[in-house]
Amino acid sequence: MPLSTYGHSDVGFVRENNEDSFLVDDSKGIFAVADGVGGLPFGNLASRLAVQFYESLIASTDDCSDLESLDAVSHKIHKNIISCGQLVGGENGIGTTFSAIRVIGDRAMFSHVGDSTIFSADESGLKKISKCHTLRDELIEKHGENAALDMPEHYGHTLTRCMGQDIDFEVDLGYIDLVKGMTLLICSDGITNMVPHEEIEDQLRNFNAKEAVTQLVDKANQNGGIDNSTAVCIKVN
Repeated sequence: MPLSTYGHSDVGFVRENNEDSFLVDDSKGIFAVADGVGGLPFGNLASRLAVQFYESLIASTDDCSDLESLDAVSHKIHKNIISCGQLVGGENGIGTTFSAIRVIGDRAMFSHVGDSTIFSADESGLKKISKCHTLRDELIEKHGENAALDMPEHYGHTLTRCMGQDIDFEVDLGYIDLVKGMTLLICSDGITNMVPHEEIEDQLRNFNAKEAVTQLVDKANQNGGIDNSTAVCIKVN
């Protein structure tokens, strides 16, 4: 299925380093965004390792053709980052979010850990495919929206799952049926925290992949640029 794709990342106006990384590999049909975990050292290394391991573990378009294989690849990435983190990060190790898409024919698979986001957009509107693995979101899912009323602000940034920390967890996995005119977006929370969903939908609906990504990153910066912002767009032609 023909695709138009583009990825871009920007450090923003506040952070000194860009701890986001992304992957766009049309030849293999693999795409990803990773965001190094704040509060842990070497976030830029952790995110870069995640996308590099993903790219290296899928050698060709025939590799990783089902969810079981994608799950195995995702856990291998996690274990590899743990090993690297023990060498450079000491007892604390390193950590990163990881949100990835694997395109196989007329269907895409996704793998997701952390608080970056995978969206799909079509004529029916914008849909959030992934869940945020934060303490805030998991408490709301368990106890309802009222749980957020007196919740400390930092709960919204406290990850319950990430790649690289020596803790077992499940990777969120699923299929997305690709239809002509559909758009997929993977983005870090530097985008979702700074750009309203309506504006994200507008960009994906009205612009090509490169324009949409560039303008989303620009809008995140225009609205404060308090974090690194990264986006990968996949349009089904």
